[in-house]
Amino acid sequence: RTMALNPIDLTRGPARAQLAQAEAVRLRERGVLVADARRERPRWFDGRFLAARDLIRDQQYFLAREADLGRAAGSGVGLGLHVSAQDNGNRLSLGAGQGITPGGELVLLPQDLALDLTDIPATEQLSARFGLGRVPATPARARTGLFVLALRPVEFTANPVGAYPTSLTGSRTVEDGDVVEATAVVLIPWPDDGANDALLQRRASAARAIFVADAARSLASDVLPLAMLALQGNQLVWLDEAMVRRELGADRADLPGLNFSPRALRLAHLLQHQEHLADVVAQLGNRRFSAASQFQALPSAGPLPAGVIDTRDWTQSYFPAEVDVDFAVIPEDELPALIEECLALPPIDFFASEAALDLTAVMVLAPVPRAQLRAVLARLQTRTRTLKAAAANRVAQRKPLEILQRLRLPAALVLPTDPSSPADAEWARLAGLSNLWFVRRRNLAYRDDLAGTAVPVSAPDPGPQGLQRLRELGLGSALDAVLKKATPHAAPKVLDLLSAPRLAASPALTAAALGALQAQATAEGGLNAAAVLGLSAEMSAGRTGTGLQRLELQRPKGLSKAALATLTANDAWRSLDASAAAADAGGLQQLAARLMPQAKPAAAAPTPVAKAGATPKPAAKAGKAPASNAPASPATSSKRAAQARKAKAAKPNL
Repeated sequence: RTMALNPIDLTRGPARAQLAQAEAVRLRERGVLVADARRERPRWFDGRFLAARDLIRDQQYFLAREADLGRAAGSGVGLGLHVSAQDNGNRLSLGAGQGITPGGELVLLPQDLALDLTDIPATEQLSARFGLGRVPATPARARTGLFVLALRPVEFTANPVGAYPTSLTGSRTVEDGDVVEATAVVLIPWPDDGANDALLQRRASAARAIFVADAARSLASDVLPLAMLALQGNQLVWLDEAMVRRELGADRADLPGLNFSPRALRLAHLLQHQEHLADVVAQLGNRRFSAASQFQALPSAGPLPAGVIDTRDWTQSYFPAEVDVDFAVIPEDELPALIEECLALPPIDFFASEAALDLTAVMVLAPVPRAQLRAVLARLQTRTRTLKAAAANRVAQRKPLEILQRLRLPAALVLPTDPSSPADAEWARLAGLSNLWFVRRRNLAYRDDLAGTAVPVSAPDPGPQGLQRLRELGLGSALDAVLKKATPHAAPKVLDLLSAPRLAASPALTAAALGALQAQATAEGGLNAAAVLGLSAEMSAGRTGTGLQRLELQRPKGLSKAALATLTANDAWRSLDASAAAADAGGLQQLAARLMPQAKPAAAAPTPVAKAGATPKPAAKAGKAPASNAPASPATSSKRAAQARKAKAAKPNL
């Protein structure tokens, strides 16, 4: 059984219904048929006179459809088109690539392009031709201010051909036979009405206008912005790509119905702030500065310069005094996810009201490797620490009525750094990291009726098999000695460490861990949780204990109890571990033979010789020992003791 297939008529378009003229008029009168005047094309049939205007309409139809498809995908840079400065700011390098303008037009650079900023007449002519110049126009020899470097699709006619006359009395003419599409590079003045001698401050103003007020939409829809430039007499002062550059397909609001800015704009603000901050730090060097002195707005997350936190009194002068700032530590692999979450929050606007800034909270984050997180938290004792403002609350700048309205219970005082405190020393070390970030915190309702931190007062049950394994290895006494010197916080961590899969599979590593804990407890007069977590991070790194595991594999039956007891005495096993880890196969065998020699076989007992004339004693029956109640002589006892010592010396050391 076959099914008849309806062929597609390519002259009408795929899956497109054909309406009669009368039906189209009736549907249009009812308001259910919408016609697009831009998408009308000539209908060709045999016998129709072919005119140039009809072919032009045909071309315009396809150009309009391509533009509609381009707008459906969004606007932005699809590939390449990166801008960089060269030759001390006299030239720009524009990389090859392609993109789509907000109007849906395609712009394309098939190869890299070198732009000379001193060759101003060409760009001035293009700006005047496209209507992008200022009124009055800036003289070409003294171009100064902010400009947007953009690409614009253009077309021109070329390749003249002869044209035949269209009438009997007409004459032949020459017309351009081709329409060439091209991409032009233009400089669009940025209308911020700023002073030409304050280009650095105008960068912060332009960033706030774009990322807070969304002023970039005022640019023409038929240009693709690539970068913002600051020129001082045709010399490049600064170049900022992320200010106006957007990636293709990212300019979409990911929170529909909530009237938030698109994610592409918020991400571009973060990228622009990183570049701007790097330029400010390079300009100011090691001098401290406040964010409001260099920026007019901050993204919801971003990096921080060095020296933001003063560890002498735990204050910060980077954020305004109204903003609540806390200091916390997180695993470094969770930082990208936290930044992605903060992109949904609005930027921090320094021109906002004091009430809005007072409701703003910021968390300063110190990323640490996950393997070191538990050890760091054990030394800190708390996960967060409050940072005061250098000019606390700026009371002197407020009116008396405002001070009375803002009365509140006194907050907890931030004590100065205690040099003898391990927690303060660890906080100070974290404050000196070069990769600190800040994120804006959400305003969520929380309960503060419960205060304190949960502390385990008893160790987790390792199970009978875990304790039995340690007893069978002869490590029970070493474990008891370590737990006796451990604090209540450290005791659970000790059992967690010994129950780790890597240590549970290796008696040598178990004994080595007990030895390291014993040495730590002896050196400090006790064992705290930070020391245990530090050893746990060291053991889980994978390098420590590799040599001991290699030596352990040289003995199929494992190490003896005496050898394990030697490892638990102190942490002298580290040198042995390093030597065994670096030794080759032959050297490893020699090291194992020298440190753990094999036992020699025991000598055979001498056969007694019968004396002449003596009566031989009858042989004892099988399974019965000869009965003798007579006490052994002193010579016999000495001989038996010597044989026992000899047999004991012949036992293996492992």
